[in-house]
Amino acid sequence: MPVDKPKAGESRDNYLNYCIPIEVEAGKEVSQAAAICNSYYDKDKMKGIKDTSSKVMASVVYNSKYRGINLQAAGLEDSCWPGYEAIGTKDMDGREVPNCVPIKE
Repeated sequence: MPVDKPKAGESRDNYLNYCIPIEVEAGKEVSQAAAICNSYYDKDKMKGIKDTSSKVMASVVYNSKYRGINLQAAGLEDSCWPGYEAIGTKDMDGREVPNCVPIKE
């Protein structure tokens, strides 16, 4: 069962309280479920950033925060910025990450 996105104004704690059990029930280990849910929450909050330089910095922080954590167990859907889609994966600094490419209109 896919986890819902955080609701507008929802705190991280409230979101994690229902996200992690859903991921664990889907077969993930608790630490993996926590990483997946935290990444969903962080990615959702980044969607509201409009300034390009702020988007870049948020992306750098996001990638650094989750470096070395296998988020692929969550699947590739919703693994890229809005306007991009994941087409497989690629190697980036020795780790496998989604290959995000612009969506062709």
